[in-house]
Amino acid sequence: MLRNQQIGGIIPAVLLPRDAEGGPAWDLFERNAELLMSAGGVGLCVNGATGEYVAASESERIEAVVRARRIAGSRGLVVSAVGAASLRETIAFAHVSQEEGADVILIPPPHFFRYAQEDLAEFYRQAVGALRVPALLYNLPSFTARLDSSLCLDLIRDLPGLAGIKDSSGQLDILTSLTTPDGPSGVRLVGNDTVLAEAIRRQICDGSISGVAGVLPELTIGLWKAGVAGQTGLFERISGLLDELLAQLEPFPIPWGIKLVSAVRGFGTATFALPASAARQQQCAEFQAWFCEWWPGASEILGVPASETLSLRQS
Repeated sequence: MLRNQQIGGIIPAVLLPRDAEGGPAWDLFERNAELLMSAGGVGLCVNGATGEYVAASESERIEAVVRARRIAGSRGLVVSAVGAASLRETIAFAHVSQEEGADVILIPPPHFFRYAQEDLAEFYRQAVGALRVPALLYNLPSFTARLDSSLCLDLIRDLPGLAGIKDSSGQLDILTSLTTPDGPSGVRLVGNDTVLAEAIRRQICDGSISGVAGVLPELTIGLWKAGVAGQTGLFERISGLLDELLAQLEPFPIPWGIKLVSAVRGFGTATFALPASAARQQQCAEFQAWFCEWWPGASEILGVPASETLSLRQS
């Protein structure tokens, strides 16, 4: 049973900021999470790809759930991803997440090794069956085994605890199949911002768990609201802004570009898992300079008051 509401709308995926020594900057995490909720996010998603779950310790991931629950309160959902290398680890962390207040458990396939679809089918049957809160499939083919459309549909149809899917494939076949009259009933969340506008146009999604929303909630929430309200002109203008941003983010490893936006907006320093080469440092500086020029005009289209755009500064 969900504590707060049904799953849908824009749920920002939250970064885990780190200090110069590599430790979590929890004050910045909480400030960012509060801003995301105040900006209209319907919840917070932690420990996914945007949160760099493979680089976080178990205690850090648990703390992210605890703090997200504290910030969200009764205002919205807390979604906790539980990526791991084995079924045992997945279930163990899912149990801790639900005990610490997660409303929804987001389950990617086990990472590193590649598995056949029948292996993944059994993995999900056991993982979802071990939970007492709703679960979502997390199709994350850039980093784990890909979930085939037929497997997703079968699992959503057959597993009572499986509420739907966050599809980060950048394709729309699974969401389209869930929308057909003979498809199973399941929550359809876009997990790749490159196809969010098209999914809204086609009316084949119930919302998104969005990395861009984690640092620019005004953009993706504005897109969603314009689409729901049928404001076609505004929707297309915001869609164009999102395309412009994504084109600039594309050259960076995930979630480096998102971190650079976070730093420019004053949400936290941009620290990376690898040292940045001289060429990459130049690329980062050029991107931040572009963003500082682009954002004031974008915020005007989005109707964000100048006093609320936050101070733009290079980190």
